[in-house]
Amino acid sequence: MNRLLKIGFQCVGRWKMVDGNLEFELTSHAYSENVLYAFVSNGNIKYIGKTTQKLKNRMQGYKRPGPTQSTNIKNKANIEKLLKRGEVVDIFVLPDSGLMHYGDFHLNLAAGLEDSLISVISPPWNGSKKNKKDKNETKKINVKTRKTDHLAFDLNATISFDLTLEKTYYKSGFFNVKKEFSEFFGKDKDEIEIYISKDNEPLRGYINRSATSNNSPRIMGGRELKEWFQKNFNVMDKIKVDVLSPVSIFLHKKV
Repeated sequence: MNRLLKIGFQCVGRWKMVDGNLEFELTSHAYSENVLYAFVSNGNIKYIGKTTQKLKNRMQGYKRPGPTQSTNIKNKANIEKLLKRGEVVDIFVLPDSGLMHYGDFHLNLAAGLEDSLISVISPPWNGSKKNKKDKNETKKINVKTRKTDHLAFDLNATISFDLTLEKTYYKSGFFNVKKEFSEFFGKDKDEIEIYISKDNEPLRGYINRSATSNNSPRIMGGRELKEWFQKNFNVMDKIKVDVLSPVSIFLHKKV
């Protein structure tokens, strides 16, 4: 998930069940064409595709697939399965600004990136095999002077709380924020920086406020946060969460 956010993917909607039927809602880019899109659940990338149609029209194909549209039929079943289990399936998009050219010719961003993304990330619903290992990022930063879109911060956070690493968090790479701390976090779908070290780049996730019954934030960190949980903690361990800004947090072992 981190890699999609870094190249400009945005959360623009989500799938839902209404009276037993699959529906979708798009808050932006409904009429964008030549886009890459991704289906993401709990921060995990399930499917990546491209379309030359309007995004809204392409999503309709999953909602009501024709009898010969095997990809649409398969993905509709996959989406419904997750929704019926109470999971959230978000729709992400990388729009094509139309500004990329080679000489006089427009470069189709979606067509150029789709194969590479699927090859590297290997989303399970695409049915491809991963043939590349992730590269560990070693670039150093000075966390005390890093700036977010909202403000500069240091690690002496004024708002902090303890997180109990429940089994679902440990296995999936997300966690819920208690209602009492909800106001200190950004809006639904805002990107969030998740620092797990004072020396390295943050993980990038997003805020999901539709996954909880009281609209408090669910912090979606995806695979990278899951791997950090599983490498450094056990289920039900305590983690300290420092709120550095509405879109930036620092996670560390509770002393």
